[in-house]
Amino acid sequence: MSKIVSRITSIFDRLSISKKLAFWYGVSLFIMLSAFGYFLYELFHQSIHHNYDRHLRFEAEQLLPHIDTGGDTLAIDLSGYSRNAALKSGVEYGTYVRLYNSEGQLKYSSPNYAGVDQQLEPDIPDAAEEYSFSSQWQDLPARTLFYPIMDDSGQLCGWLEVTGFEWTLHEELSRFRQYLLALIAISVVFSILGGYWLSRRALSPVSSIIDAAKSIRATDLDKRIPVNYQVRDELTDLAETFNVMLNRLQKGFEREKRFTSDAAHELMTPLSSLQSDAEIMLRKPRSKQEYRETIQRMLTETRRMSEMVHLLLQLSRVESVHRAEPEFVNISRISEVVANKYQENAEGKNVKIQTQIEPDLQVRAHGAYIEEVFNNLLENALKYTPEGGAIDLQLQRSSGKAVLHLTDTGIGFDQETKEHLFERFYRANQRDVQESPGSGLGLPLVKAIIELYNGKIRAYSEGQGEGSTFVVEFSLAKDTEG
Repeated sequence: MSKIVSRITSIFDRLSISKKLAFWYGVSLFIMLSAFGYFLYELFHQSIHHNYDRHLRFEAEQLLPHIDTGGDTLAIDLSGYSRNAALKSGVEYGTYVRLYNSEGQLKYSSPNYAGVDQQLEPDIPDAAEEYSFSSQWQDLPARTLFYPIMDDSGQLCGWLEVTGFEWTLHEELSRFRQYLLALIAISVVFSILGGYWLSRRALSPVSSIIDAAKSIRATDLDKRIPVNYQVRDELTDLAETFNVMLNRLQKGFEREKRFTSDAAHELMTPLSSLQSDAEIMLRKPRSKQEYRETIQRMLTETRRMSEMVHLLLQLSRVESVHRAEPEFVNISRISEVVANKYQENAEGKNVKIQTQIEPDLQVRAHGAYIEEVFNNLLENALKYTPEGGAIDLQLQRSSGKAVLHLTDTGIGFDQETKEHLFERFYRANQRDVQESPGSGLGLPLVKAIIELYNGKIRAYSEGQGEGSTFVVEFSLAKDTEG
């Protein structure tokens, strides 16, 4: 039995969703209609018995005036009874009557009992009240009513047994049962077909989603799954979710494609320079001074590539989905440590760094990444701030956030530069920027780290030569919110 159930379950699991839904439509309707049909059939069955009991009671009441309850014995005289023919008729239309005294002794049997091979067993009730029951007699359904007979003093003096055949009524009941079964079968079949059609129609957007998803390749991620906005349901949400996912994938592919192109371009320049220097030095013997100068240039290019690779690795780690859970980080302490680290370089360049840091501000993050943010921002500010300039670092609590304002009196930037400020490998087309060493990956790394913790970064400047301000926001950890 378990193997059969397992086999059926396996077959059912392989069915499509529309077929499963149609099957459950049919099963549910079959159960409901069967329960309703059974209730209706039983109600009709009991109604038939009740109506036939009324017929038998009418027959008994017609016989009562012909029964003599006076004296010591019961007597019945049917010579003037208008329905004598029914008491002589046979199985199909006859009425069978017997009279019993209070002790259960038979006093009278109607004439049609004489031709009966199989006698009806009496079932005289114990209580003095009407009693009826059904039985199978002479291979036909019969109904018997015991009617109590009372004397003038109200005492029970006997029983009148009236029996008739319900075969015509049972034929109607049988037809009614057949009609019910046919109606249930037809309804179930139509429900399965209709349910399958409806489920196929309801799930037709899924087919569109599947076809659209199959047609999308890495080369055409701009395609989208069609969404029927006139019908707002779960499938609409599913299609929109797929489209949002495709948007992210497209942006990711475009970012990686641009990143690969930019990285190859940026790395090619120092590699070409290294190759060119090496080839020139190998053409003929050189002096020690020429070798030293060439090696120094090669070392500079190597350091530039090392810095670029380091930043690329940092970006890869930040954007990776596999990382440790963030922890509580004291952003105030990190900002103080980083600011103190750059004080010596600032003094050597005659740049003044002023700090205003609110203590014990904590955020949920990785300490090394937060330190990288402050390092890059302060390094850029110091790099592009001329001698005699100033850098102002403020870290304050505001509306449940830790807000950093880093302002310098450096070279600033225009509106066009602002639009590309956080793009990878982008460097402003200004002489001071182009002459300064850099890879164009610092600010993109800063932005990636800040967005990793759902923070925000904004940059402001009045224009070239007017200095710049960077504003960074991190949500404070709950235990530090005031």
